[in-house]
Amino acid sequence: MCLYVRELSMAEGRQLQQVLRRSKNRIKVRRAQVVLASAQGFKVPAIGSMLHFSEQHVRHLVKEFNQHGLKALEPKDRSGRPPKFSEEQISLIAETALCPPDLLGQPFKRWSLEKLRAYIIKDKVVSSISLETLRSMLKARKVRLRRIKTWKECNDPKLPTKKK
Repeated sequence: MCLYVRELSMAEGRQLQQVLRRSKNRIKVRRAQVVLASAQGFKVPAIGSMLHFSEQHVRHLVKEFNQHGLKALEPKDRSGRPPKFSEEQISLIAETALCPPDLLGQPFKRWSLEKLRAYIIKDKVVSSISLETLRSMLKARKVRLRRIKTWKECNDPKLPTKKK
């Protein structure tokens, strides 16, 4: 017994062709290729060898399309590590970076990444954070920290006369 997709409606056929022509999502395009090949009468082993998919994966895609229609083309959410910081924490970090440090009781005028990191850990916004993660969070929120300029002052009392 061979497995094929159910008969496609005209609207489904047009949408599948649009996915093939216009979609930038490679997963959707490859899944649409499987569905259209099956609709044209190709068997599962032939589709698998044409598109370099395993037969098991082709069967899964065909069954998925038969049950759910065009929703089967959409990529599924992948499992993985959950985000380490909540959206609320990221917003609070960005707001802190935009606020002048002297208003928060700090003895300086501008944030550096190191000082901001130390402050948000001390303030218990987060328990720990790397400088690179902090930098990427701020970059994603379009928050820019200015580079801190340092200079040394001379404590020589004769400096004004030496300058002349």
